[in-house]
Amino acid sequence: MGQRYYVDPHRIEALAKQLEEIGTLTRSMTEEFLDELAPTVKWPGTEGEFAEKARPQEQKERQTTKDTMLSIRDALVGITDATLGQVRMMKDTRDRNIEDVEQGTNRINTDGLDGGPGGHGRR
Repeated sequence: MGQRYYVDPHRIEALAKQLEEIGTLTRSMTEEFLDELAPTVKWPGTEGEFAEKARPQEQKERQTTKDTMLSIRDALVGITDATLGQVRMMKDTRDRNIEDVEQGTNRINTDGLDGGPGGHGRR
């Protein structure tokens, strides 16, 4: 017989809650970072040789940094949402299976194993 599979939805939920907290923190860090980044847009200057050379590279790096921060945030949110979805699915499956077993047990108690009246088919 194969190995037994065991899952603790409550433990996974607790870990997912931690992921949600990390996601919330990441969102606020990203917003704060982008707010702090905005005033630095003119740092390389707007005129002159240095500005002409530095500005395109600075803009590229700025956009790459923004994209990276947003991607990290989105990945954490996606992982958290998927994990919570899996926990809901596990709980639903578990609850449905428990209900099915209880219904089967009730039928056995009512009809017996052999379909006769009551008991477990014993005489």
